[in-house]
Amino acid sequence: MALASSLGAKPLRVILLYAALIVQFLSAVFFLGALWSEVLGLRTWPIPWVYQEYIQTLASLGMVVGVITSGLFLRHSRQQVNALGQQIEVVSGNFQSHMDRLFDGWNLSSSERTVAILAMKGFSNREIADLRGKSASTIKTQLNAVFRKSGLTTRQQLTAFLVEELMSGIAVECETGR
Repeated sequence: MALASSLGAKPLRVILLYAALIVQFLSAVFFLGALWSEVLGLRTWPIPWVYQEYIQTLASLGMVVGVITSGLFLRHSRQQVNALGQQIEVVSGNFQSHMDRLFDGWNLSSSERTVAILAMKGFSNREIADLRGKSASTIKTQLNAVFRKSGLTTRQQLTAFLVEELMSGIAVECETGR
């Protein structure tokens, strides 16, 4: 359902972009024509001053709308390029760097990262504590911090989330929670 709506929205976006560019182009042509007709002293059509002010106001609005629309489309395009870069990174086998970026988005400390990875690998709190030379309560505290920062609630959710990232090749933006 979401795929169908996003596919239907793309042609509308393209139409809006071209419409904004056409309005911006026509506005620029009007201003350049008015400028050069005054510089060269050419008056090809006598337009009453009131109508000329209306046209200049509309052309100015057209330029502003064109610039704003172009900026919005540029921002959207940059977001899409970043998302595609993340997808390529995941698909090309750079899962570790992708996971590091995800952990950065969650603001995990290096200890929390290590605990999250070991928990994801299936180690118990006691086993992680033994491997790291820490107490089980320290590991539990660090794991709870991972859950709080990620918005996930269990080891299974953490593992499933990270495996889903690996298997789907679709990167999720680094936000708190899912």
